[in-house]
Amino acid sequence: MTRKCFGFRFPFGKDRRGGASCRVSFSGEDRHALEREQFEAVLRSFDASRIAERLMILDIFLSVEQHVTLAELAALVRERQPALADLGFVRKTMEMFCQCGFAQQVTFENQEVRYEHHHLGQHHDHFICTRCGQIQEFSNEELERLQLVIARQFRFHPLQHRMDIYGLCAGCMALRDEAIPLKVAANGERVRIVQLLGDRALQARLADMGLTLGTCLEVINNQPAGPAIVAINTSRLAIDGAIAQHVVVAHVCRHDDI
Repeated sequence: MTRKCFGFRFPFGKDRRGGASCRVSFSGEDRHALEREQFEAVLRSFDASRIAERLMILDIFLSVEQHVTLAELAALVRERQPALADLGFVRKTMEMFCQCGFAQQVTFENQEVRYEHHHLGQHHDHFICTRCGQIQEFSNEELERLQLVIARQFRFHPLQHRMDIYGLCAGCMALRDEAIPLKVAANGERVRIVQLLGDRALQARLADMGLTLGTCLEVINNQPAGPAIVAINTSRLAIDGAIAQHVVVAHVCRHDDI
């Protein structure tokens, strides 16, 4: 069986029992060699220009396991193959990778467009740290099966999906103080008030707003400029940034919900 890309054919894995396409397991090195061979076949099938140079860029891209921006990839190309240090050529080549299914663009909140490998038959999801920007891939067969079970219950026929989970990585949590001002808590974070600073008048004002020791909050929007928007149960509350500095909170771990 063959697959098409740009209307041109190139072979994929064959089932030894009958020639039908099947899922084949490869080591990382073997997989990269196969993908290189397939991409070269595609390029030659429509007489593309600068084939050898595009394959060099593919080799560099496949050697990197991180999600890379175009600028980061171009910097690697400049370091390893200085003669190919042309951002426009790298961009066009990456577009070809994506169109042929060897790479895919991914966009995470507040980050530049990035590129990741697209290995056939290997789905993964992402954890994204909103503090340091670290992107961690993960896969879970039980989770994938559950999604299909739910889709079947709704008589929905899934074609593709992507799941990105935003939060705080272990490294950032380890560097953070146990108690912090509400103003620096992360969007989406659940926190508990552990201390209220300021004079009696300010503390009375906070109490009138429902902000007392032990109160649990969910941070909805907490930008450097402007108020902190939080939820208390089913109510939303806007807290002036200066006042939010006087509300000291501790992280409430969602792991405890399990």
